[in-house]
Amino acid sequence: MATTSPKEATVSNDQHIPDSDNGSSMHYIDPVKERRMMRKFDLYAITAMGLLYMMSNLDRSNLGNANITGLPKDINLVGNQFGTATTLLFATYVPLEGPVAVLLKVIGPKPLMTFSALSWGLVSLGMSFIKDYRALYACRLLIGLFEAGLIPCINVYLGWVYKKSERGQRSSFIFAFSAFSSAFGGLLAYGLTQIRASNFAGWRWLFAVEGAMTIIIVPLFWLVFPKSPTQAWFLTGEEKQMMKARYEADPTWGHDEEFSMSECLKAFTDPKWYAFWAYQFSVNISLYGLTTFMPAIVRGLGYTSVTANLMTVPIYICALIFFLVIAFLSDRQGLRGPYIAGCLLCLIIGYALLISVENLKVRFFASFVAALGIYPTTGLSIMWLQDNVSKHYKRATMVGFTLCLGNTAGVAVGQIFTAQSSPRYIPGLSIALGLACFAFVDVLAIMASFTWVNRKRAAKIRSAEAAGTPIEPNPDLGDYDVHFQYSI
Repeated sequence: MATTSPKEATVSNDQHIPDSDNGSSMHYIDPVKERRMMRKFDLYAITAMGLLYMMSNLDRSNLGNANITGLPKDINLVGNQFGTATTLLFATYVPLEGPVAVLLKVIGPKPLMTFSALSWGLVSLGMSFIKDYRALYACRLLIGLFEAGLIPCINVYLGWVYKKSERGQRSSFIFAFSAFSSAFGGLLAYGLTQIRASNFAGWRWLFAVEGAMTIIIVPLFWLVFPKSPTQAWFLTGEEKQMMKARYEADPTWGHDEEFSMSECLKAFTDPKWYAFWAYQFSVNISLYGLTTFMPAIVRGLGYTSVTANLMTVPIYICALIFFLVIAFLSDRQGLRGPYIAGCLLCLIIGYALLISVENLKVRFFASFVAALGIYPTTGLSIMWLQDNVSKHYKRATMVGFTLCLGNTAGVAVGQIFTAQSSPRYIPGLSIALGLACFAFVDVLAIMASFTWVNRKRAAKIRSAEAAGTPIEPNPDLGDYDVHFQYSI
């Protein structure tokens, strides 16, 4: 594990100045060369993970597109069996997220994500041959089982490789693939569901083609994704030294930390973890509810089933552009909470209009407003959590189990957005509105508590210095070290 007095890294300049978001170690890294190096990670790691994330969203949410293009009738779904199928994915998805996040560094992100993607791709391909609700249920359970390894890996990897000031934009790049998948999924669904074959309906082509796309991407991912941040195949010798210098400059990163169960368990005694997972559950209701049922909500505005898929495209494009801007500003200003709170207001206003207004044009506009809040509120929050947790295994545990408990929202979504309440889904939207309001209050409480702790720690440091007994940094204390400042 890194110490408070690391050896100086060998880089291209002998001058030494602070180069850390958190630490006080003296290193110099040429910022131009550093940006060039991190762009390589963006190209090979972020793009590769983004493609898998795009396909996971397509393979998971294409059920919503199939729902309005004949699947329920063709396999004789009755009652709320479609809602149950939506829910079942999370029965296997949720329990594995926490353990997978902790094991990421032990197993390695490359083999873990490759195996996951190949497996769910094969299952998605198999969904094109289902005959009844039993086969649908089985496939959804298996997709949940194999997709559980992806999102925790992505989020922990971002915290493992990127600094605080770099994470927000990278998270937005990943979510850009999600937004693109939602938009592209609408276009793809529009095209594939037009295919007319006597024994193979359009929705079956949807599952078959998207499953095959995932399988094709897997070997490409294996070829380009780096095995280790400090030994990535695309780094030069100097860049490998720069990566080591980044880690040495900030002991709170915990890059060289060995697995420790006691460090993992510290996550569950930290009060902020409870505030974050409660928040994550609240906003994930919106994420899963809107992305799964948006085609049906738009169809309720008077569009045909086919056109409804197509009309979701501009909604997700606007949401994507908005998130990219918000993430850039969040990184640039070093703030998360205020931007998350502002995006929650978009979500609240959008829901209020969808629920209360009858005018179809206003409700279509409200779909845009609500969509603006989906990605920043769910993506930036995990980066905000990572910014405020020191050392790898505690951070990985908190991220993994925040996703684990937060994603139980997926279980609830299929039960509150029921077939009986289609296409307006007033009960589901009302519950989502209430939880968005709770999330807003939760964010304000987290911001207030972080501000209070920062002031208290700063006062303690000043008092000790005035008394002639300065307090030395102690990275072993992690984010409980008096020198650790929370990011607001």
